[in-house]
Amino acid sequence: MTELERLYAECESAFRQMQPDEMKTLVFGDGCSVCPPIMLIGEAPGEQETLQGRPFVGKAGKNLDAFLQMMGMERSTMYVSNVVKIRPVEMGKTGRMRNRAPSKDEITFFLPYLKREIEIIQPKVLVSLGNVPLKALLGDSATVGELHGTWQKTSEGFALFALYHPAAVIYRRELKVIYEQDVIRLRNSLTIETSK
Repeated sequence: MTELERLYAECESAFRQMQPDEMKTLVFGDGCSVCPPIMLIGEAPGEQETLQGRPFVGKAGKNLDAFLQMMGMERSTMYVSNVVKIRPVEMGKTGRMRNRAPSKDEITFFLPYLKREIEIIQPKVLVSLGNVPLKALLGDSATVGELHGTWQKTSEGFALFALYHPAAVIYRRELKVIYEQDVIRLRNSLTIETSK
């Protein structure tokens, strides 16, 4: 069993002990787990991610494909994960379960596992998608509105590039150009950051 597999097993065990009645599927990271150039971090898995057991495969996967195309990279060369490893849901008006933002408690529980995941993988840089991973890694005062398109440093010393969540572009069309400019800025500055 690898160090990463041990971490996943430990996280799963702790979650089952804390929530013995919850039958939720935990979705862990995916991709190159040995010093990848980029570790992408989203907020939480959605319905398709839970069904397939992989992050960023549903609508988010299409967004990820567009990101990869702009970056000129293959998914297999990077590592993709989320802050929260379960799908946070609520009952919608139609009576169907729908995604919701992760709660503070969910983030607090899973954050130490994410930090250990980062330590094990040792990515060259981190890329946060949206406010949840940005705040989780930099603190509650960090906002994607202020920091998008810029390099920051985590308290553990990892370089982090802040992006809007690709899903935000769907709901707020005016962010599309900003998001694309930020991805190009990331692509153009990545060589400099990874050589430090």
